Amino acid sequence: MSGERDGEQAADLPAADGPLVRVRLHDGQKLYAVVKGRRRERDGTWWYRPQIHLPSATEQRGRLVDAPAPVDFHAPADRCERIEGQAYDTVPTERDGVAPVWKVEEPVYFGPERGPARLVHRGDCRAVRDISHPASTEQARATLAQPDAAPCSVCRPDRPLSRTA
Repeated sequence: MSGERDGEQAADLPAADGPLVRVRLHDGQKLYAVVKGRRRERDGTWWYRPQIHLPSATEQRGRLVDAPAPVDFHAPADRCERIEGQAYDTVPTERDGVAPVWKVEEPVYFGPERGPARLVHRGDCRAVRDISHPASTEQARATLAQPDAAPCSVCRPDRPLSRTA
């Protein structure tokens, strides 16, 4: 391939924070999504965890504004067409029965108390309570470097992650 498919060139692809795939929906529509993870299930099938950003009404200073809202979903690999030139080797990969090295949790808070937006855990940590996804070492370190993230106080992933690679 020369980097062009169906009249598409790399410069025409949307900006993204990870590798893109073209997802074929049930009604035949196709959309671009960022691959946030993939998993091989017990039956041998592969499923991707793509993410898209949809328009959302968000309040800022008493006004509604149009802001992107991330939406994660799962799709079988045969609905996700890889795009030439995208780096899929960085995608966190899970396999049924095998724990990932690191996990990033996105806690759900009820009531007025709030905590970090993301918690980093070791892959086998049992303290994960909410939605989590596998992460590579680089992704776990990058998450911990964000001001709204924190390490798990039980498994302390910051200790090995703070060591130089």
